[in-house]
Amino acid sequence: MAAHTLPAWIAAVDEASGGTLSLNVDPAPIAGPPEQYNLVRNGAADIAYHVAAYTPGPFEVARGIEMPFLSPSAEVGSMAAYDWYERNIGFDTEFDDVKVLTIFVHGPGTLHSKMPITTLEEFQNVKVRVGGGGVKMAEALGAAPVALPASQAYESLQKGVTEAILMPWEGLRGWRLYELVDHHLDIPGGLYTTFFAVIMNRAKWDALSDDHKQALTEMGGVEGARILGRGWDMADEEGRKSMAEGATVTTLSADEQARWAEKVAFVEDEWVALATERGHDGAALLDDLKATIAKYAG
Repeated sequence: MAAHTLPAWIAAVDEASGGTLSLNVDPAPIAGPPEQYNLVRNGAADIAYHVAAYTPGPFEVARGIEMPFLSPSAEVGSMAAYDWYERNIGFDTEFDDVKVLTIFVHGPGTLHSKMPITTLEEFQNVKVRVGGGGVKMAEALGAAPVALPASQAYESLQKGVTEAILMPWEGLRGWRLYELVDHHLDIPGGLYTTFFAVIMNRAKWDALSDDHKQALTEMGGVEGARILGRGWDMADEEGRKSMAEGATVTTLSADEQARWAEKVAFVEDEWVALATERGHDGAALLDDLKATIAKYAG
């Protein structure tokens, strides 16, 4: 993923600044993924991208974009999510102690398995690797979820701990899963996606010149989301190309998707209730999110 996303965005920032603002990527992370937000907030890093789900609680409204069947591509989902969230919530609400430059999401979460899975019946009791947030959804669909980080996906398949993996197409190549799974179920809109925030230390932001703030603003926001989302879509396409010879790709049918959607409708209901508890009109927010995605997809 990083090979397509970050270099393109960094190059765009460099060009927008006339070559006077350079962003350098650390050769190795100075902390694990869950700590990236704290590194930036505390000034140990100037800029990072943070997975909102790694910090349960504060960013739950922003994570509305992660709901099932919403995001047709990383580019569309990223641009729509930024537009929707900035208009309706504002980044100072949930991200008040950092400067959000832009956000992005990964490509549609899809199903890669050792056996054909195209219906709810075929998914029953299948041992499927999920991220932590996917456990309840996999259970509702009748599968047997195994919550594991992506880095353990290969070994879990190899040892029979799992028989299927929920992951965007990019992971097929990134984690060499094409060696172990031959069946792939494309799910329109994805069964899920993940919200990433590109954040900057506020003191570092305040210390920038007006020209450099302008460059980051121009290449942040919806435009930054477009660049980063498109990069992930390119990585997804490479993941598709890495499939083993003879692998089978099936698209979840509209009738079957309606059955799956009924099983996981509680995800939307719970998010609407949470957003409402936090002082928003949850139902109206969800309607606007879907309309914004449709606008960018169109």
